[in-house]
Amino acid sequence: MAYYPPTQPQPAQGYAPPQYNASPPSVTAVQAVPPQPQTIISTSHVMPQDYFGLALFVTLCCCLPLGIVGLIRSNDVRNRFLAGDIAGAEQASREAKIYSYVGLRIGIILIVSTVVTVIMNLGTVNRNIRS
Repeated sequence: MAYYPPTQPQPAQGYAPPQYNASPPSVTAVQAVPPQPQTIISTSHVMPQDYFGLALFVTLCCCLPLGIVGLIRSNDVRNRFLAGDIAGAEQASREAKIYSYVGLRIGIILIVSTVVTVIMNLGTVNRNIRS
């Protein structure tokens, strides 16, 4: 006589028979809502020009105080843009441009007037030496 191990209970095969309730299914009211109008605003998200190079040139060569303010505003453009403040970045860009160009003009005027003054003084010194 052959000895076989005891069999283990097998799980039920297939799906369980559906359960039917005696009560009718509940009815859920669904209300159709028409789509609402939407406004989509597309922005370019391009960083405004920061005028850093111009502000640095003005700081080193022309007008130190206005150049420093231009550098600060130029740095502000980048910080505000990275923070997501596009309008603030554009405003800081305009201010950096204004301070840099005003400093450039003042610097050019001062340099030209200094050169003219030095040339005129050299002319008077040369006349005094010859006399």
